[in-house]
Amino acid sequence: MLFRMDNKTPPPVAIGGIGGSGTRLCAMLLHAWGYYLGDDLNQAMDNLWFTLLFKRRSVLFDPEPTFQRLVSLFCRRMEESLSLSNEDLTCLVQLAGAGRLQDGQDWLLQRASSFAGDQSSKKPGQPWGWKEPNTHVVIDRILPLRPELKYIHVVRHPLEMAVSKNQNQLENWGPIFLDREIVIGPKDSLRYWCMAHRRMLEIRGSWPDRIMLVQVEQLCADPRSYGQKIANFLGTSLDDAVIARFFGFLNRAASFGRYQAVDVRQFDAADLHYVAELGYDLPC
Repeated sequence: MLFRMDNKTPPPVAIGGIGGSGTRLCAMLLHAWGYYLGDDLNQAMDNLWFTLLFKRRSVLFDPEPTFQRLVSLFCRRMEESLSLSNEDLTCLVQLAGAGRLQDGQDWLLQRASSFAGDQSSKKPGQPWGWKEPNTHVVIDRILPLRPELKYIHVVRHPLEMAVSKNQNQLENWGPIFLDREIVIGPKDSLRYWCMAHRRMLEIRGSWPDRIMLVQVEQLCADPRSYGQKIANFLGTSLDDAVIARFFGFLNRAASFGRYQAVDVRQFDAADLHYVAELGYDLPC
């Protein structure tokens, strides 16, 4: 195990952001550190147990006792092998059986079956966390329930996000958070990004020591020094073994700069003004 923190188990950490922002890069950094990220992951390293429990529109309307129970169930599954009660199993089946916009019932039932398994690859004392972009949607409700949890929110140039092929969050959450019908395209994508970013800054205001915004372009440009900033946030250090493993993944990472060819006339002026206020360059 590569992680060292004065013989103490480091705090759990969650990673989220708008899909396509570079959350996988941060997940790979945690993986290089020796974090356990779950036993049901997709190619993008999303924790699909979290997807099953929380990536659904109805989660925004869960009563607090229901939401607390799901957070407890998820964290216990991440922390240890556990035997589920009949009530827990019924809850999983109900979550998998309910229709969703982007995830089919058979796929969700596979996630429930994986969650219900009584084995875990997590080693004793191994730090743990998860990466699932949609985490940011409910992180304001999770943080009060897990005082030791830290959260990394990954951001990428908003115009690159606006023209990305990955518009799953806009489709799933846009009509709710923007409170209107949405059009899947760059204009509403940028509007959703601005909304999500303002919301995250507001949430961070309540927990400044527990939320870190990571600029993925800066992480890729200088992974050693920026990785150390992440290490400082987690209360550890970045050694050569970790950075070497991370460098190997960066060599396969996507390039940046698509925003320079974007026609800004398709966006709302207020959204462009907000993007510029944040310090992002806009194409001429």
